[in-house]
Amino acid sequence: FAYEHADAYADREDCELVACADIEREYAERFAEEFGIEGGVYEDHGTMLDEADPDLVSVCTPIPTHAPIVTDCAEADVEAVHCEKPMADTWGAARRMVEACEDAGVRLTFGHQRRFGDPFRQTKELLDEGVVGDLERIEISWGNFFDNGTHSLDLAAMFNDEHPAEWVMGQVDYSKEHVRYGVPTADHAFVSWQYENGVHGIAATGDDLALSGGPYDFYDCWHRLVCTDGVIEIGRRDGAGLRYRRDGEGWTTVAVADEFEGRVDLAIDDVVKAIDGDHDSELRAERALDTTEILFAGHESSRRRGRVELPLEVDDHPLVSLIESGE
Repeated sequence: FAYEHADAYADREDCELVACADIEREYAERFAEEFGIEGGVYEDHGTMLDEADPDLVSVCTPIPTHAPIVTDCAEADVEAVHCEKPMADTWGAARRMVEACEDAGVRLTFGHQRRFGDPFRQTKELLDEGVVGDLERIEISWGNFFDNGTHSLDLAAMFNDEHPAEWVMGQVDYSKEHVRYGVPTADHAFVSWQYENGVHGIAATGDDLALSGGPYDFYDCWHRLVCTDGVIEIGRRDGAGLRYRRDGEGWTTVAVADEFEGRVDLAIDDVVKAIDGDHDSELRAERALDTTEILFAGHESSRRRGRVELPLEVDDHPLVSLIESGE
């Protein structure tokens, strides 16, 4: 993903790539050659921050390294940091990296680029226009609950006008070792939550969930939005990218671009414009923190065997702690 970030910066006339860092120098040199970076090749991000003095840093590293690198960027007085998702490997680390940037006056954003994809933008337009009434429930069934889940929940937040959640209840299963980007990830999860405005969320996820026999899992689509006057479905298994149905009527299919992976270029555009002071980025840290709180609370609910009221008051990753304790 570092290459996708760099492509987006390179396409802008107001950005210049000046340095890169990777603990494997061969990778850093290959990256530098690809993007014409001369001299600014480092094996240590701290040295890069001191010598290159960048305005904006993209953090595209494994999840457990996000928080320490972002914190170092904040201490180096960069203007902005754009970090890949999920935020961090523990809830405490996610909070602290945001606090560090707030204290230093650094703009922190996260790579939830899917919200800039055409299927999801057009879905938001349908909701805003009231085509199927008011949103009542968001159903999610895609990938896993942590790594993929951060995208699914970010989209859910966008669909629900960024309202935070007030409680979460869930169950996760970790029957086999499954590590993604440095963090153990549940095989299956079933999580329910409610936003402060009363909209309800349900996620049934798992990379090999047997309930429906494939990656589209429980609901036959990535997202189903149940509204007062109808339903919207996104990413159906049968190939329909976006469709909606008003109560008592048939389905209407909406033509959408194949941008389900999102638009990294538009995400970077949003980040840079926010640095220039034009607006607050859609990808700002407080929004990512609301999404991440649901992720960790879903695991904490499984640990407690009960509903978790927010704000979430734990510091660890509940699933990792359960694994380490042999539970």
